[in-house]
Amino acid sequence: MLRHVYLALLLIAAGPLAAADDFTSVKLQQDVETLKQRVQELSRQVEELQEQLRHAGAQPKKSTGPAAAATASTTWLDAGNWNRVRPDMSELEVISILGLPTSMRTEDGARILLYATEIGSSGFLSGSVTVRDGKVMNVAQPVLR
Repeated sequence: MLRHVYLALLLIAAGPLAAADDFTSVKLQQDVETLKQRVQELSRQVEELQEQLRHAGAQPKKSTGPAAAATASTTWLDAGNWNRVRPDMSELEVISILGLPTSMRTEDGARILLYATEIGSSGFLSGSVTVRDGKVMNVAQPVLR
């Protein structure tokens, strides 16, 4: 009889753990789906920018491997180029001055072009350009963090 009580208590105690595992699994699946959607959105944005470059007569740089990708866009490291970026410029003009961003994200309906590189093992240099409706809204020149 006492053994049955212990078994019942064990099953009752294990119930929330199983529910927690199920919740964690569902949450992870949702996170994966969200990331897949984000990758699709960013891929679409890259294709859109490449199309804009083609229409403007410029050819996007082709990478031939990791080394080429790492060095493909270093023009943003020149402080003089950042001084040329002004509000109301088009996104294409920014990219022609600074080069392709190292990454992009969308925040509150604006696209943020991110330029960053690791400096040593403890810091990085990063700047960004915020674009809304195809026009520059804000320029955050690179700073060492």
